[in-house]
Parts: sequence; structure tokens; C-alpha cells
Amino acid sequence: MSWCWLALPERPADVWAWATLTRDGTDAGFLAAWHTQRKPVANAVRMADGLVDPEGEPASISLVLLPRDRSPLFDDPAVSGALRAVLRAPPPEGVSTLVRDASHFAGAVTVRRRTRAQLRDDPFARLGPATILDVSVGLFGRVAPVPRPVLQRYAVPPWPAAGF
Repeated sequence: MSWCWLALPERPADVWAWATLTRDGTDAGFLAAWHTQRKPVANAVRMADGLVDPEGEPASISLVLLPRDRSPLFDDPAVSGALRAVLRAPPPEGVSTLVRDASHFAGAVTVRRRTRAQLRDDPFARLGPATILDVSVGLFGRVAPVPRPVLQRYAVPPWPAAGF
């Protein structure tokens, strides 16, 4: 499992993959992914890079982005509860937690195509406001459901990750 950077840039530049966003039919900017070691823009967070596909089909997402001062530790019971709820629900086409450092939860992105209505019940929305967006081609692929949760703290990659 490796990671990439994800952000809502003003304009995508030097990106690995990007897409335009709409919210309720209105332009909502861009979402971009970078596959670099250095943080590309100030508001970038890390996510699982297996979710990114530069040739990915359009999708709908639930995006939860928490401010730094409201980011709980990954082993906080609220985060653990959201992770368990994701595993109990019908699997989305992709999901990744978002991190800024080795131990704090910064948010999550959940990708759905055929079951957009289920985004309203995003378990990560219990931790902060979720924004439901439509994403154009070129950013999100499909990822097989994770069979079990993995360790979250101490410099591990964002969830989901294979193995313990």
C-alpha cells in the first residue's frame, strides 16, 4: 500500500490525476491527486493511491475534510466506529481515510457510482460535515472491498491497507 496527495486546488498543476467537481449541478472546482514525496499544496492530505485512476469513470463522492484543530487521533472511538460502519455497509467502489500526519484522522473520501443515494449515510460524516460531489472522468477507479480493518497509527499508510 502506498499513498498520494489529494487536494482541492485552485487550478490543477503538475498532477498525477484530476477531475472537475460539481455540487447540485453547479461548478465546485477541482479535485487533484499528486504522486510526489513533497506536499504539493498547503491543503493537501494523504490518501491510499490505489483509489486513483487517471482514466477512471465519473463518480459521486462523499468528501469529509476536517480542519487540523478538529482532527481526532485514529484510535479515537468515533473513528473506529466509522471504520466498522463502513465494513458493515454495502461496499462502495472505493474508500480511503485521509491523513495529515502519522496519527490524526483528517477525513475520508467514499466513491460510489450506482448507489449515489447511499452517500447520504456516510459513516465518516459523524466526524465532520460531508460534502456530496459529482466527479468527472480522470480521478477515481474501483477498489475491491477491504476484508478487515488494519492498524491506523504510527506512520502507517491511510486506510484501507492490506494486512496487519
